[in-house]
Amino acid sequence: MTIKLSSEQALFQKILLDNLFIIEYMPYAPEGYVKVYLYGLSLACSSTSENSASIMARRLNMDENEICEAYCYWQEQGLVNVVSTDPVSVEYLPVRREKPIKKFSKEKYKSFNDQLHAMLPERMILPNEYNEYYSIMENLHIDVDAMLAIIAYCVRYKGKDIGYPYVLAVARNLAHEGYTSYEGVTARLDAFDLNSGEIATVMKAMGSRRTPDINDRRLYEKWTKNLGFLPETVVKTAKLIKKGGMEKLDALLTRMYEKHAMSYGEIESYIAERDSLFALAKEITRRLGVYYENLDYFIETYIIKWKGFGFDELTLQEISAYCFKRSIRTAEGMDSLVEKYFKMGLTSLATINEYLSALESLDEKIKDVLEKSGTKRNVTDWDRNYFRTWTQSWSMPFEVILYAAEKAMGKGGMAYLNSLLSHYNSKNAHTLDEVKKISYEQKTTTVVTRKSADEINALLFSLKDDEL
Repeated sequence: MTIKLSSEQALFQKILLDNLFIIEYMPYAPEGYVKVYLYGLSLACSSTSENSASIMARRLNMDENEICEAYCYWQEQGLVNVVSTDPVSVEYLPVRREKPIKKFSKEKYKSFNDQLHAMLPERMILPNEYNEYYSIMENLHIDVDAMLAIIAYCVRYKGKDIGYPYVLAVARNLAHEGYTSYEGVTARLDAFDLNSGEIATVMKAMGSRRTPDINDRRLYEKWTKNLGFLPETVVKTAKLIKKGGMEKLDALLTRMYEKHAMSYGEIESYIAERDSLFALAKEITRRLGVYYENLDYFIETYIIKWKGFGFDELTLQEISAYCFKRSIRTAEGMDSLVEKYFKMGLTSLATINEYLSALESLDEKIKDVLEKSGTKRNVTDWDRNYFRTWTQSWSMPFEVILYAAEKAMGKGGMAYLNSLLSHYNSKNAHTLDEVKKISYEQKTTTVVTRKSADEINALLFSLKDDEL
C-alpha cells in the first residue's frame, strides 16, 4: 500500500526550521549552500518524487557538483549525512548546538598558520576560522600558498578587519573557475588588477567612491570579455545608473546584451523607448481604471503588440478613454477592441473617429426606427446587424424602413419588422409606393409533432451522403 500527499497538497505543507539553524549556522554559510539545505529540507518533508540532484540543480540555477559540495559542507557542520554521492543520497539530521570539529593535522598547516598570523598580527584568529580555511582548502583542493595569496589580496582591498566569510567566498569562486594552484590564483588576481583603473572610472561614473573589490572586477570582466561591451560603452552606461551600484549596472548591461543593444547609442535608444512605453502604459491603465503593480507584464503583453499593429500613443490613449466610458474596464476588453479596429483597418485616430461618428449616426437612425415601432430601449448589436441587412443586403431605403416600423407597432417589435421587410424584399418591393400596395399577414409557427419529427429523422437517415 502506498499513501502520499497530492502534489498540490504538498505545496501547502509547512517545514520545521530550527531557530538554532538561523542563528548559529545560516549567517556563516554560503548563500547557495543555504538554498540547497532549505530546498532539500522541503523535499525531505514531502512525498514528492522530484528529489533528484539534477532537478534541484535546475530549480536553484546551480550545477550538480555545487549541490554535492553544499551537502558536503552541511555534513561537516553535522546537519546532514551524505549516504552516497552517485546518485546523491542525503539524510537530514537534528540541528544541534555543538558543531562537530573536524580534526586537521597541526603539522600540515603549521606554515599556513604562521604566515596567516604574520599577515594579521593584531587580529585574534579563533579555531573556527582556522577550521573554515582548512576545510575549503581540502574540499576544493586549493593549495596552501594559493589560499594565502587570496587572503593577502582580500586584505589589501578590504582591510585587516575583513571577515573570513568574504575570503571564503572569493576562494570558492576562484576554485569554481578552476584556479586552485598558486600560479593560477596569482595570475587570475593580477588580471583583475590590470582593470583596476577602468573599474574605478566605472564606479566614479555612478557616483561611488568605494574601493573596487574582486566582485566588481569579476563583473567588469563579464561585461567587457564575456558579453563584449566596449569599456567606453560601460562607462557611459554607468552614468545612467542613479542608484543600485554595480548590481544595477550588471542587470542593465545583461538585459541590453539580450536585446542585442551593444553600442551606447543603441542602449540609449532602447532606454528612451522603454521609458516611453512605461509612460504610455501608466497613462492607459489610468484612463482604463486598472492597476498593475508591475507594468512590465502590461507592456510585454499589450502595449508592444498594439504598437506593432500600427497604433500610435495618442490613438491608444483615446481608445482606453473610450473603453472606460463604455464600461470596458479591463486590459483584455481593450485588447479585444483594439484587435477589432485592426482587422477593420482602423489604426489611426482619424479613421476611428470617423467610424465612431458613422456608428453614432447609425444609432440615431435605429433609435428612430425603434420609436416608430413602439420600442423604448437602447440600441444593441442585434439592432445594428438587422439594420445593415435591411439597408445593405436588401437595399431598403430608410423611408421604407420607417414605414414598416409604424406597421410593426404593437405586433412584436424588431422581430415582426424584420419579417415584414423580408416579405417586401421577397416581392422585390423597394420603394414606398411599392410596399404600400403589398399586404402582409405574419404566419403562425407550425408545431412539429413527435410523429412528424420521427418521420423526418427516418427520411434523413435513409438518404445517402451524396443526396444531402
